[in-house]
Amino acid sequence: MDDRIRDVINAKVKECIDDVDRVNMLVDALSPLHAMDGKDALSLGIIIGRVYNSFYYQSRRILMRDPSRDEFQEFIAMLLTKINELSDAAMKVK
Repeated sequence: MDDRIRDVINAKVKECIDDVDRVNMLVDALSPLHAMDGKDALSLGIIIGRVYNSFYYQSRRILMRDPSRDEFQEFIAMLLTKINELSDAAMKVK
């Protein structure tokens, strides 16, 4: 792996560790899905992670800043409107 990529990944790992409050908010909001287990849960986690990454990246690219707490809560509300579709997609992963 290129050192530049390694540095970016290490910085992202640190950022994720330092920002567990947002993770907790998201996990709490998705509490109806806590019963999922195994491959389906992992698949859904990857899908939600990709959507979250897009939200975060686009906030930084378009707004030139991290999303605010209110924007993050709005993102969660939006995600909840799509959760059945995302969950169904996760269960189709082979």
